[in-house]
Amino acid sequence: MVSKSIGLLALLGALALGAPAQAQDAPAKGKNASAALSSPYAWYDADGEHTAWLNPALIAEFSTRPASESAVARTHPAALTELASRGVARIWRLDGEGAERVLQAARAVDPAGKFSPVFSDGATDDSRKRALPGGVIVTFQSTWTEPQVRAWAAAQGLSVANKLAIGPSVYVLNTAPGFAALETANRIHRSGEVVSAEPNWWVEVSTR
Repeated sequence: MVSKSIGLLALLGALALGAPAQAQDAPAKGKNASAALSSPYAWYDADGEHTAWLNPALIAEFSTRPASESAVARTHPAALTELASRGVARIWRLDGEGAERVLQAARAVDPAGKFSPVFSDGATDDSRKRALPGGVIVTFQSTWTEPQVRAWAAAQGLSVANKLAIGPSVYVLNTAPGFAALETANRIHRSGEVVSAEPNWWVEVSTR
């Protein structure tokens, strides 16, 4: 009877020791499938403040050139295009190098090219992607005339690209691509001089 009790206790002990190992495996698998992002950035629109998470494994290139002629591909041959790519937007996934280093190298190879860091709407790599081809969308007071808008933009060191037909006084102002667009949009929005200002985002369209 004693030997049977000892055998049962040993079996229960072995099962208890095995449980923590299985529990530790689950989070690790989840993290690999959906890598966490750690650099949040604020941006604004008429609805208020939003957060976009910098994705250091991706770069956006806005070009009609074939991928083989891309400055990103030439400076980082291991880069692969993502399924999110569409139109003139090409999303590159890097292999082992930070996005900022590759961005600098691509700009040196093609100074006239349009490149941007890539952001995610959530704090994980598998969230919807967005990038900055350049430009800021600004909503002015409806009483502003176009000459007033152009004069105001010039005072900011900016120029008007075009007027949008989505409201009485909504304009796109020219900026460089990438962080310049985000920083300019945030500065204008926080100034309180306009109704709202937001980056002219390229946003991934889900096919699911």
